[in-house]
Amino acid sequence: MGFPSPATDYIEDSVCLNRLFMPHPSATSLVEFGGLQYVIDRSLAPGNGSVICYEIFGEVAIGKMMGRAIITPDGDAIEGEALSEVIVIGTVVLTITQHHDFNGPLI
Repeated sequence: MGFPSPATDYIEDSVCLNRLFMPHPSATSLVEFGGLQYVIDRSLAPGNGSVICYEIFGEVAIGKMMGRAIITPDGDAIEGEALSEVIVIGTVVLTITQHHDFNGPLI
């Protein structure tokens, strides 16, 4: 018998990246584009201003929805009849950027 430790009030959960960044794991995938990794959630409906992953003419790309157009990374707009060629894969929820080269020299 004894008293419970008062430190148990300060115990934190371990970091779980899945819980933080993938609220819908079965609808989440990882896409590489332009040297970056993007976490895509297919269950989220994109809206105006959303960054999306899409496919056009068999190529996967990342763009931003602005009204009834998709703005490409080059600043071009896909709009009008050209949108019929676009397949929206999902909404980008996270961009992963690596800041440390694990294969580089130590010094």
